[in-house]
Amino acid sequence: MQAISLFPVGALDPIEDLADRAILAIRQLLEAGHPLVVAYSGGKDSSIVAALALHAAVLHRAAGGNPLVVVTTGDTLVESPEVTEHYRAELSRMRAFGKRNGIKVQTAIVQPVLAATFQIKVLSGRALPSFPGTHGDCSTDLKILPQRAFRRGLFRSLSQQGHAEPVTLLGTRYAESARRNVNMRQRGESATRPARNQDGDLVLSPVCHWQDDDIWEGLALYGSSVRPGYSDFEDMRRLYAHAVGTSCAVVADAILYGGSGSRRQGKCGARLGCHVCQMAEDKSLANMVEYDERYAYAAGLQRLNRFIRNTRFDWGRRHWVGRTIRGGFIKVQPDTYHPTMVRELVRYMLQLDYDEQCRAERAGERPKFELLPLDMLVAVDALQSLNGLARPFAAWADWRDIRTRGIRYDIPDVPPVAQTAVPQARFLHVGEEWDDTAAAAEWTGLRDPYLESFTADSACGPEIQLTASGRAIWSLPTDQQFSVDVEAALLISEFELDRLLETHDAGVAPGQVVYGYRWYAQYGCLTLSHGQRAEHDEVARRTAYKDRLGLTLEYDVGALRERALPFEALQPAGQAAWQQVATPQHSLF
Repeated sequence: MQAISLFPVGALDPIEDLADRAILAIRQLLEAGHPLVVAYSGGKDSSIVAALALHAAVLHRAAGGNPLVVVTTGDTLVESPEVTEHYRAELSRMRAFGKRNGIKVQTAIVQPVLAATFQIKVLSGRALPSFPGTHGDCSTDLKILPQRAFRRGLFRSLSQQGHAEPVTLLGTRYAESARRNVNMRQRGESATRPARNQDGDLVLSPVCHWQDDDIWEGLALYGSSVRPGYSDFEDMRRLYAHAVGTSCAVVADAILYGGSGSRRQGKCGARLGCHVCQMAEDKSLANMVEYDERYAYAAGLQRLNRFIRNTRFDWGRRHWVGRTIRGGFIKVQPDTYHPTMVRELVRYMLQLDYDEQCRAERAGERPKFELLPLDMLVAVDALQSLNGLARPFAAWADWRDIRTRGIRYDIPDVPPVAQTAVPQARFLHVGEEWDDTAAAAEWTGLRDPYLESFTADSACGPEIQLTASGRAIWSLPTDQQFSVDVEAALLISEFELDRLLETHDAGVAPGQVVYGYRWYAQYGCLTLSHGQRAEHDEVARRTAYKDRLGLTLEYDVGALRERALPFEALQPAGQAAWQQVATPQHSLF
């Protein structure tokens, strides 16, 4: 098959020749019935791949074919706002291009599941941000797994519709870096023949042999209407340039890479990393804020990033109360964030959201970001109650204070805390099981004697089920993933908020800090994953016990350490249970 082009053979310059070779390879896929899936990030490489794919689809349509192009990108929900705005606009242009040219163009923005987001993992006390020297699972949770799940569902749907196997088009190039070159060769990536990736999917890398200059020339070719293009790529060039503090995208690209690929802004490979990224000191957003007043709105995001980075080794901001019982003891040592630190972060995010909404209203535009939308706010509030990190409905109280009482929570500019070794572990006796010394311990998990007695003779009461261990708990709704019912959350914000705030302001008795979680659960606002009912019952029992011991909320770390025992003071059974932490810890957390 000869290359198909809008230009006569012999009149091609080198970039046109490269483009036509790529289009030929892509057209062969379309002629074989394969739908195209473009992995799009908004950067230069994926942008030229999208342009080539859409051009090939136009030519295939003109020849009587019926091409399908699906363009998918990922939103980590903590993206640089400029990146989010950019790829949304470009995806819209792709859809418009498809409509103008009579080709099917579908776009999808893939987001992580709620429980895997930065906000829920960190603010619920389940994890720390991914710091250098630790297991950086953020890229996997926020990018790789969501895209993998989306592709599985998409491919299954296309198969059911009778399509051939889709082929994913990548913007990977051998010239990007030595490491990328080796990895691509191991995967057998090709510009002409689809290869199978580690997930078993067919992938084609149509620009894998292109150089940087080829990419920029190709974008100029498709952005200047010389060939049918979906975009002029001016916004992309602006982001490239301003991320380095220059006015030229090509110069910025050279500054960043210098031919070695060693100066990427983010460790995950993103040119403009997530605004909360700690794995690499991504200066792109800071450069933009300094370079042009149009980015001033993002200064608060940079302050939040610096605050998290500078307090990494402040052990007083860590939660010292362990979760695991061994030999009747729990470990007392810094782990995830202390309840007071978590409360600070929630307040800072709510303040940033409010300030941005006010700015956007004055400017007559949509807010550039929202760190804690309604579903996340409810999830954070519920899970903080479950884990004893905040009083019931504390997030709503902070929301009220900021929006109606004029209280501000501005992010402080704190100096970096010097790196030190993690303090030596101590051990606190709690008994063989959480709550085994509590009166009526069967009511301390996902049960509520008042609610159940009040609704005993009606159909409104919670349904009870038994766990595998024989505990009776509420039979809460389950699905594949933890989620918040957005409609129920809206009803709460409109009709229940005053009552929740009254409950927060009145306070709860010791052992009842989990009341907020139970309230959301019985309201029908939360759906748990299949394994979470028994797990959350156990967490609720543990939290209630800690709450009675004064080990939730604003507990004093120094007082806790005084109550705990050093390893040497443990009985032989306790020492045997905790032998692995008998030596000083040097983890960087």
